Amino acid sequence: MGLRSLRISAYLPSAKGKPDSAELPETERCDSSLGLEDDREFPVEILPHLFLGNAANSEDIESLSKHGIKYILNVTPDLPNVFEECGSFKYMQIPIADHWSQNLASFFPQAIEFIEEARGQEKGVLVHCLAGVSRSVTITVAYLMAKLNMSLNDAFNLVRARKTNVAPNFHFMEQLHTFERELSGKRVDTVRCENCGCQRPEAEPCRCSSTTFLSPLSIIGQSPDSGIEFDRWTPAPGE
Repeated sequence: MGLRSLRISAYLPSAKGKPDSAELPETERCDSSLGLEDDREFPVEILPHLFLGNAANSEDIESLSKHGIKYILNVTPDLPNVFEECGSFKYMQIPIADHWSQNLASFFPQAIEFIEEARGQEKGVLVHCLAGVSRSVTITVAYLMAKLNMSLNDAFNLVRARKTNVAPNFHFMEQLHTFERELSGKRVDTVRCENCGCQRPEAEPCRCSSTTFLSPLSIIGQSPDSGIEFDRWTPAPGE
């Protein structure tokens, strides 16, 4: 699936006196101008215990407590981990700016492990950036792809169904597309052997393929120790 097949839309809050995102410099157009009003009061639950939000959500102690959030994944280089010193939250910070030059994909494994750790303990985890539109969305989509075996298109649509104002920058989408290809290469289709019932990769022969399956009748008259053939049920001469 190519990037052109993805339909990406974003909710642009209307406000008088605010510049349109198309008029902003490239370094400021990604997620810094979107979504600040839309999700300020609450994070969005994408999956049980997995929340997507913005900087304001990460500072709202009442909302964090309400949703049982104990893990916070901060996908910015400069926003503070507000409650880190109190010891009630476990933080991870990914120092990535929302810019075409940034390699967010290099942090996918650590971020996915962090989210999985929280959800495995049934504790809420908030993934946030500045506006909750680009960087945090990219991480969330990568998690869905890796842990739910979802395609990029399905994962993106799931997030967008929960939170309409999502718009990762184009280069992050390229990184997600590459990640999808990497995941596809690791997933191996398996088949069940009709002879022994084992599960094996489709491209590999079954281990039993080199074994000759003999019926019980075919082994009558063969000594397992010496290889001397005789009929155990035929009386010896003179008996």
